[in-house]
Amino acid sequence: MNSPIKIFKVTVQLEKDEYDVEASHWRLLVETNRYYEIKPESGPVKRIYKEKMNTVVDDTKSYTDGYLACSAFCIEDRIHDMHIEMLHKLQMKVKAYMDELQMNQQAIELQIKCPRAVPHRK
Repeated sequence: MNSPIKIFKVTVQLEKDEYDVEASHWRLLVETNRYYEIKPESGPVKRIYKEKMNTVVDDTKSYTDGYLACSAFCIEDRIHDMHIEMLHKLQMKVKAYMDELQMNQQAIELQIKCPRAVPHRK
């Protein structure tokens, strides 16, 4: 007899210097060929398509106050792998932000050395 699949949502949050990882069990309600209907302990039912399992999703809508987050749905055996994948995704995102800030800093320094005339408005 097949035992029902156990689905977990792994969430990683980074806020300034605080790092948190959480794996929460979601109860399987319905399984079809294409998707699972799952439910957390409290909250609404969610439909997760099978091709979206083990896929890291960026939960950060906009970067504010040093907060970044991502999550993934997976089976219990993949929790560690998803955690590592999320760490890499967050690391790449932080690097991209730092690269953009470095370019902004260079533009400011260039303006300080050789300021352009500011247009007057009427």
